[in-house]
Amino acid sequence: MKQKKPHAEKTVFAEATDSAPVYYECPACGYISGDPHFLDLEHPCPHCKATGKARRTFPTDRIRRLDERIRTYERQGDSEVVVILVMAFLEAVLEDVLDRIMESHGADIRLRRTVMDTQRSIGVRIGKVFPTLAGEEFEDAASELGYRDFPKRWRKMREARNGFIHDSPFNGPQETLNPQMAAEAMELLDQAYRLFVLLNNRFVADGVHRE
Repeated sequence: MKQKKPHAEKTVFAEATDSAPVYYECPACGYISGDPHFLDLEHPCPHCKATGKARRTFPTDRIRRLDERIRTYERQGDSEVVVILVMAFLEAVLEDVLDRIMESHGADIRLRRTVMDTQRSIGVRIGKVFPTLAGEEFEDAASELGYRDFPKRWRKMREARNGFIHDSPFNGPQETLNPQMAAEAMELLDQAYRLFVLLNNRFVADGVHRE
C-alpha cells in the first residue's frame, strides 16, 4: 500500500484531564480533532472542509470504560492490575487503528473481522499487519509523528507483563509489577490517545469518505 504524506494541518489535541480525553470525528472523512469548536456544525473540518454534519465523539464507550477502570486501580495503588489493564488497553487501541485503516480503504466488516480474528498476536499486528496497511513500519510511523520511544517502551512493558503472568524458562519469572512500572504504563496510556489520533489523521482521513 502506498505511503501517505503527513497532513499540512496541525492536529489539535484534547485538553488533558484525569479521565479519558474527548475528541471529535468528522463523519465525512474520519479526521479527529480535540478542538471544541469542531462541535459547531458550521465549523469546517480542517481536513476535508465538510460542514453541517454532527461530529462523532472519540474514544468509543468501550475504550472510555476501560480507561475509567484503569484509573480507578491506579488511584488505589494496585500496580499489577494497572500494568495488565494498560497492556490490554493498548492492544485494543491498536486494533481500532488497524480496523479504521482497513475501513478507510474500502474493506467491509466481514473482511476486517477475518483479518483481526486470524491475526490475533500483538507482535504480528504490529510487525506485519500495520506495515502492510500503512506502507511503513509502526516504529517508523511513531517516530515520524513524534513518539519515537513509544514502541520500545510498549514492548518492554509487554515483556514485563508476560513475564509476570507466564512462567518463563528463559528469563526467569517477573515477580512483581511495581509502582514505577504502573506510572510508566499510565504515561503510555495517555500518550496512546495522541498517537492514535495522529495515526488516524495520517492513515485514515486520507482514505475513502465514509458518509
